[in-house]
Amino acid sequence: MTKDGWLGPDTCGVKLTEFEHMTRQMTAAAPGLRRLADELWQALHGAGVSTAPAMEIKRIADWADGAASDLRRRTVLVHDLDRQGLAFTVCRPDGTYLKLPDRYTDQVAYADGRRKADTFRRAAHGDASAQAALRRLRPDDLTPMFAKGLLESLGPEELLKLPMALSLGLAGDLNRHRPGTDARAADTRAVLALLGRSLALATDPHGKAYLGDDYLTGLREAGRTTFPPRATLPNGTAGYQSLATLIGSSDTRFSTRFIDVVGNDMVAFDSGIRKNLGEAPLPDLAGRYNLGNALDPSKAKGDGKTDFLSPLLEAAGASGREAAQALLNHHPDAPLATGPQPTIRLTNLEYLLHDRRATWGQTDHGAALGTTIEAAATGHDPESSRLAFAIGKILADDARANVEVKDGKLKIGDKSPLAALAGGSLSDALARPRHYDELSGLRPAMAAVLVAHLDRLHDIVRLSAYDERPGSTGLTGEDLDHLLLDVTRDAGAYEKLLMGQLAHTKLAVNGTVARHGDLSNTIAGEGRMFGHLLEARHQSVGAEEARLAEDLERMRKYVGYGLGLLPLGTDLVASRSPAAGKAYADASTKTTTLMTDWLAKRLADGSEPTILAPTTETGGIERLFNQLIVSSLVSHGRIESQDLRGRSFATKDHPPRIRPAESLDGAALESFLNWANEKLKVDSLTERAQLALENGQKVAAGNFKGPDGKSVAPSVQR
Repeated sequence: MTKDGWLGPDTCGVKLTEFEHMTRQMTAAAPGLRRLADELWQALHGAGVSTAPAMEIKRIADWADGAASDLRRRTVLVHDLDRQGLAFTVCRPDGTYLKLPDRYTDQVAYADGRRKADTFRRAAHGDASAQAALRRLRPDDLTPMFAKGLLESLGPEELLKLPMALSLGLAGDLNRHRPGTDARAADTRAVLALLGRSLALATDPHGKAYLGDDYLTGLREAGRTTFPPRATLPNGTAGYQSLATLIGSSDTRFSTRFIDVVGNDMVAFDSGIRKNLGEAPLPDLAGRYNLGNALDPSKAKGDGKTDFLSPLLEAAGASGREAAQALLNHHPDAPLATGPQPTIRLTNLEYLLHDRRATWGQTDHGAALGTTIEAAATGHDPESSRLAFAIGKILADDARANVEVKDGKLKIGDKSPLAALAGGSLSDALARPRHYDELSGLRPAMAAVLVAHLDRLHDIVRLSAYDERPGSTGLTGEDLDHLLLDVTRDAGAYEKLLMGQLAHTKLAVNGTVARHGDLSNTIAGEGRMFGHLLEARHQSVGAEEARLAEDLERMRKYVGYGLGLLPLGTDLVASRSPAAGKAYADASTKTTTLMTDWLAKRLADGSEPTILAPTTETGGIERLFNQLIVSSLVSHGRIESQDLRGRSFATKDHPPRIRPAESLDGAALESFLNWANEKLKVDSLTERAQLALENGQKVAAGNFKGPDGKSVAPSVQR
């Protein structure tokens, strides 16, 4: 035994039946203890007393979870040893014991992995006993050396054949409506998850299970192989379709090396098959065998279309910034040894974001690509920034090409030429926008990227007032407005951008007040940026009443909950860092999260907005500026405490203080803002904000031009 009373590394002899019973009890105990800890914490927290007892139970639950995992591993091992006659038996008066080796040494795990390879083979071809044996394994119970032994025994090609056999068998059951198909699907998912985790572990150069670069090369060759041999896609099945299914079945991070060597070749392979497939995506196995959502019940059944690159992109995003950047930055500058060659030798970013746009439009509309982009470009390192604006430039150019200005109005929509023939000639139809919403799933991720680099967006807006050439970002003011036009078409993305700009403004105002700087210049700059955002959204949705009503309701909540009055923590005081650079960008990102979480809590609490709601979005922005300015001036002591005595919005302390915004009712909050405006004379500043806002809207509208050079009418003139 170890000092914590748990099974030591040199134990132990066990009675098989009792050991299995203990394993089941421990497995069931962990979630029960966790629920108890949560309920106790809520009760203690609600009573305002120490939550330490609940945290201790949570610690025990975490221990029980780890102990249960260890027991399950030992149970599987003792069964294997007993079946193969390798277990050492000890007979005692109280019964017969099987003595286990130490706690899964590397040698035992490696040997176990090699032995299990045959179990996987049999399970893939429908052996019920093999499937039952694998059901006792869980992906998080697999050790690196088990994964190494398993994949070394299988080899790259056989590894990719197993998912094909599993999927083909499941497809047969589904097509014939055989009983027990749900159980068969669950077994298939379980086996794929085990293989997927093993793949991640054995292809990580930083882990002891790494099979080496030769194995990665073998995966590439097997991935480019079509089964049956000499079959032509889409009739046969490519190894990469199987590999994509394995990647998607694992929630384990993949190494940057795997993404770089194998993932980049998957993208090159996709580019090479465009000649045969056109705009149609190459599916993963679920799409190849029409399995619906059998391999992923969390997804809707839909029309069965899948894309084999989606799991790769989701994995690259989940594997961290370095992996995501390795995928997007790759340039296939040398011809590949075998298989179809890329049609155009671009960087992966250019190919995935621009050339493959129509293909994404048939599946997830770029949502998986957005996962990779968000991971690669939201950092504040130079490479993240470079990628962010390279992505922005591609999207801006595509947005510009896929919209038209006619009779002073912006025309946006996805219309195929044939569908549009009724309205004119074929040449007219071909000229209409076709691809505007094909990457609609990318917009929320791109909004997160832009929020992370908001200070650079402000630089673009400032520079565009003096110079039409692109600056260090590579984007002109016109580029930025077309980019915002595209991104803000999604309501969630628009809200994310608005919240980010609010956070940016709060920090800018707070920093200027702290430095006793020129607040009017700060207000003008922030107001112009709001104007560009509002105009992009209004032009993007046109006169769609439902969306405009939704936007106004969102702004009413911002104003009504006093979002601009939310205080900043001491670690987010903008005066401690310059209004540019990594420190400021970090503070802006943290403030965005703080404001978003605070608003979400107010909404979850079911409280009603307490301030008289604005009637337009522009009016809402003006009121938010009022709140931001007042909040900053108050927090920096620009009001003497004796002026607060007897006020409904002040504490009864000596000296009195302004009460937190969330503690004020509607009357007190309105009273506070009116009193503060009178004391601090901020009306002239909010008027400056209004003028800057309108100016930003007019400049943005002026950047949306038709072939005749004429611009759209600003939304404020509608």
